[in-house]
Amino acid sequence: MEIKNCISNSFQTVQPYEGIHMIEGMLLEKEYLVVIDDDKYLGILTTCDLVKHPHKIVIDCLTEKEHISSDETIISVLDKFKKNQCSALPVFQENRFVGIIEKYGLINELKLKINDLYNKALISENVKSAFLSNLSHEIRTPLNGLLGFLEIVSKLNPEEFKVEGESHCDIIRSCADRFLLIMNDLIDLSLIDSGDDIKILRENIRIEDLFSDLKEFFETASSILNKKVSIQYINPDTSLTILSDGKRIKHILYHLIDNAIKFSNDGKVKFGYEIKNQNIVFFVTNNGSQISKGEKNNMFKAFYKQYTRNDEISDGLGLGLPLVKKMSELLGGTVDFVSNETETTFYVTLPLSAKAGRLDHIWPIRL
Repeated sequence: MEIKNCISNSFQTVQPYEGIHMIEGMLLEKEYLVVIDDDKYLGILTTCDLVKHPHKIVIDCLTEKEHISSDETIISVLDKFKKNQCSALPVFQENRFVGIIEKYGLINELKLKINDLYNKALISENVKSAFLSNLSHEIRTPLNGLLGFLEIVSKLNPEEFKVEGESHCDIIRSCADRFLLIMNDLIDLSLIDSGDDIKILRENIRIEDLFSDLKEFFETASSILNKKVSIQYINPDTSLTILSDGKRIKHILYHLIDNAIKFSNDGKVKFGYEIKNQNIVFFVTNNGSQISKGEKNNMFKAFYKQYTRNDEISDGLGLGLPLVKKMSELLGGTVDFVSNETETTFYVTLPLSAKAGRLDHIWPIRL
């Protein structure tokens, strides 16, 4: 907390040559008065001054008090209040009077700050516990799939492998991709938040290939989990190619589709794109409950978890949408959504040609 935030420009003033009998009432009511003559600060008058110098004009009653610099620490200011035994002290910035600081106002601000930090510490601890619990679950799920099906495949004889081997390998590949994606999410968010340089690739991306890869991935993943999911993509131009970072875009759309499936009422998800003003606008739509205004303000905060249609906290790490926002911005774009009672659509607007940037330490994502 900075001292500057506690400086008050609103205070009762008095002329230096007022008689004591003119200001006794004001002084007792306000606890202190700032003495100013033609905008020039002269001092602060307190009830203690009045007791020490009865029946004298204001200018004679002033006792010397320390000044506070606008860049001082809280500790030094509190020490000055203790030393001077007064309710207010003047604040100066480069020899210019800028206001006063009230002792009890400063103490109240400190109490509020302490309470705020305490509450944030509790929230942070709860978030950390929930995150570690979810992380443990999210990592174990694909690892169990990997180890389980690897063991199954290892016990197949050549004839059985010809029949079942391909489907089992698809499941193993899907579990490995899921695990790798979780690791990428954690690393990407850490890199972005730490301010590390991030490299944005410029490559020709065929939208048809990107969409078909995503559709195949989610249909395979849903069959493994025995989920009823219907993925439909709208691709108005199968030959469209854009210049951007394909892995980043695929990562963005992955999280949006994954969320859309998670919060869909019927498991149906539709995604596609349209071209607007030299931008490509990707959209992902589901038939789900309306997102409330309260949730809308928190949607893109790290570790925030939505409630599902069954009023249960959603699974996952709460990193998907924050990463969607951050990666969209890295590609020079934006993300937004529209939600009503029957459906929700997320939009990611990106330039058709992304600028080259920096993005180091990125693991490959295979979908």
